[in-house]
Amino acid sequence: MTKIAVIAANGRLGRAFVAKALEAGHSVRAGVRDTNDLLAHPRLEVVSCDATSTRDVMNLLKNQEVVVSAIGHVKGSTPDVQTKATNTIIQAMNELGISRYVDVTGTGVRFPGDKITLIDRFLNLGVSVVDPDRVNDGKAHQEVLKASTIHWTTIRVLKLQNVKPRPYILKLHGPTKVYVGRDEVASAMLEVIEKDSFIQQAPIISYT
Repeated sequence: MTKIAVIAANGRLGRAFVAKALEAGHSVRAGVRDTNDLLAHPRLEVVSCDATSTRDVMNLLKNQEVVVSAIGHVKGSTPDVQTKATNTIIQAMNELGISRYVDVTGTGVRFPGDKITLIDRFLNLGVSVVDPDRVNDGKAHQEVLKASTIHWTTIRVLKLQNVKPRPYILKLHGPTKVYVGRDEVASAMLEVIEKDSFIQQAPIISYT
């Protein structure tokens, strides 16, 4: 059993991850910003947490072994919410002696060697025009992680969909699956925790 702290646990991806982690036998301390709609469970503790507040994050992460962030851009969030939260989380992890961190971002965050499909290029071009803050924030947060010494893994996905989970494989450079459900992303995040894989890497959810 691993003690996992989850940032943004009451979002759609956060809820999916919490459910999978509990089902797999882990304990979860869930950080929620506003309302809590997580179902009660003997291995689940829910605490109030603003991911940009050092005090809140320190309280959430205390005595935990792994940190998972399900932060995404939602209505009302600041343009740099992911980068701000990542800085706060890394600071708290360093102070508390926690090394393992897993989060998620878009495939618009590129790495040398990525296999970029036409639809990936097209959709990310659209997002960069309509919502450039989200793309820039994803890139900036990744630079924060790369400059750190923690054992981070970022799961990259083209676009989160409300679709049923299907077989996938994590590939360091893709190519990306077009349709990816939140349950798949949650499973991938739990997979790299349990296997302790893709340390300081950003694999893409790809086709099997």
